[in-house]
Amino acid sequence: MNILITNNTLATLGGSEWVVVELARALSSRGHQVAACSSQIAEAGTMLKGMSIPVIPDPFDSPFKPDVIHGQHHLDTVRALCAFPDVPAIYHCHGYLPWVEDPPVHPRILYYVGMSSVVSERIRFSLGLSDRDVMTIPNWVDLDRFRFVRDPRHKPRKALLYLRSFDRSSWHASQLCQAFEWMGIKLDLWVPQRETRAPEVVLPQYDIVLASGRSAIEAMASGCAVLPISPSACLDLVDLTNFDFFQSQNFSPRLSTGQFNAESIVHAISSYNPEHVKAVTEAVRSRCTLDAATDALESLYLRTVEEFSDEYPLPSARFTNELHAMANYIQSLMPMVRDRERLLLENNHIQQEIAVQEQTITALHRSNSMRITKPIRVISNLLRRLRSTKPNPGESLGS
Repeated sequence: MNILITNNTLATLGGSEWVVVELARALSSRGHQVAACSSQIAEAGTMLKGMSIPVIPDPFDSPFKPDVIHGQHHLDTVRALCAFPDVPAIYHCHGYLPWVEDPPVHPRILYYVGMSSVVSERIRFSLGLSDRDVMTIPNWVDLDRFRFVRDPRHKPRKALLYLRSFDRSSWHASQLCQAFEWMGIKLDLWVPQRETRAPEVVLPQYDIVLASGRSAIEAMASGCAVLPISPSACLDLVDLTNFDFFQSQNFSPRLSTGQFNAESIVHAISSYNPEHVKAVTEAVRSRCTLDAATDALESLYLRTVEEFSDEYPLPSARFTNELHAMANYIQSLMPMVRDRERLLLENNHIQQEIAVQEQTITALHRSNSMRITKPIRVISNLLRRLRSTKPNPGESLGS
């Protein structure tokens, strides 16, 4: 089968970029012809090229006509649909943000895939689709990469904050440091840049990993205890009692009201149990694998192609030309849209930093207020006692 995978970028290796890299490799190893398409190509594209996977900036450059389009990010997906007007597609959605993730409506997108049940439910609700039209394929781990599994210690000694978006200078970071100091656990806030490309080597060095999404799954697969965390919230340590619920939101507290202070973190860490860690690792390595996800997607591709060939007529030459023109038009808009998204993300990050700084300032004001008012209260009480014990002049003269 010929499969074209689209993505917003194939530059810096992030969540969706890793999906393209690992899925393309897995499909290619099964004998499929795979190409990856993105208007922005750098590090992830270089990695794909090293695997002999064609990487193209324009769908018209595809080395083959695809049987199915595996769409990720709506502008890139619709551009590919316009380039190949007689080819069906599935749309793979990885989250709510940014805007480029929004699932598009198109008659040739026959199925939608959510990377968690929460995302799938959002797709169904927002597009008015049935359960048949939307399936969930949870985030996975590539067991060929993450082969080594550590043996959990009886008592944790080292922890790692493995979340790129976390502000290490924030009040929340200070709460993390305070909590782990209380517990006598060494917390590393950073991973050396050269080692972030090999999490399968880094993660097994730690007893506890603070992460979310794909990083959390990879840490669990490595034998680490995982505390799902975001820049402003955290949950409990993952165990088999909460595994399904946390997986439904991709092991991220963004959809939760999880507390985030030193006391709540200490409470969560206190539940550390090496046997629970082993059980979670076994669950992840049996239920969240790249092979299982590839099986599910392969079946979905076949179903999509069969249903499309049975129901959809071939487009006319004039209609094809119009769609090709539309594909070129979308291509011209993409740099401006990418700039807009970048500015929105930067603005959102700045707003989050402002909110964190305001929380820090408020906490400092309260602390300073207590430091100032307590001595004043002590002095006032002392003056009142002195006044109450001062001799009455009339009484002194009479004696």
